[in-house]
Amino acid sequence: MKLTKRQTQLLKIVIDEYTYSAQPVPSKLIAKKYMKEYSPQTIRNELNLLESYGLLEKTHVSSGRIPSIEGYKYYEINILKPYLSNDIKAQLKVILERRDLSIDTIIDESAALIESILKLPTVVQTANSNTQLKRFDLIPISNEQVLIILVTSDGDIIKNSIQIKNSKQLEDVTICIRIFNDRLVDTPLSDISNKLSVVKEIIRKSVHQYEFCMQQIVAKIFEFNSIPKKQSVYGINNLVAQPEFKNPEKLKYVLSLLDNSSIWKQIAYTNEITGKSKITFVSDVDNKDIAVASTSIKTLDSTKQISIVGPTRMDYAKVKGLLNFIKDELTNHK
Repeated sequence: MKLTKRQTQLLKIVIDEYTYSAQPVPSKLIAKKYMKEYSPQTIRNELNLLESYGLLEKTHVSSGRIPSIEGYKYYEINILKPYLSNDIKAQLKVILERRDLSIDTIIDESAALIESILKLPTVVQTANSNTQLKRFDLIPISNEQVLIILVTSDGDIIKNSIQIKNSKQLEDVTICIRIFNDRLVDTPLSDISNKLSVVKEIIRKSVHQYEFCMQQIVAKIFEFNSIPKKQSVYGINNLVAQPEFKNPEKLKYVLSLLDNSSIWKQIAYTNEITGKSKITFVSDVDNKDIAVASTSIKTLDSTKQISIVGPTRMDYAKVKGLLNFIKDELTNHK
């Protein structure tokens, strides 16, 4: 989809205005404040087109427009220009240039500063790159279910239950666990994905139902980033200041997201593949009005992920400006 210059300008105006007001944006306001050279009717016609493209939506028939999730996605890819003021850069540099601090402390202090600037919860997760897989165990629970246990060198225990329908599938699970123990024990987590291609070929030649093994065993156990991470959260109290989270159920959902959710696996996987700061809209997964902006930073012995959690109505230019600046500075820091 390619928007005209005027449509692009209108989409940006609606997003910017909604970011700061948290109210639907009417055409009269746009005509009076931003586009005095056009009539409200001309602007309404363009807004109707943007709505038909799925980039804007109405909360009710007579209201102004708000951005849709698709609108935010288009904005991120085609319009957004990350921006960070010199004042904020200077504040961050005071932390980032301290050579007497460990990289862990620098990232934690940077995250605390981000939280104080944006007034949004900021999450720092750490995965130890040197952690190794130490053991796989298989425990039958019933005739239809078995439990697979993975133990790491950090003492973490990851449990996955597998549903089985017949004796051949049980035999296949047993074969897979034997292959994992033979081929993957003492392998660092960072090397697992490289070894899995070889392991999959061995499994293909050894089991009755290869697709079952791939979908129910290999994918389930080795889903990227399924190993628990150490996690610190800053600024949870800021959530209650956001209009979107006045609803107790919505607030409860966001709190559970901050505590532990599969969304972190998806985000970490995307960041690892692209190497870029990424905005993930949680409505893609399970809910609406929640976004996570994140970036990953590799250190000597771990990978740090910094994530900012808030409503979709975030100041993305500042958010991505912060994340990009910290990522670039810490990459150079090494």
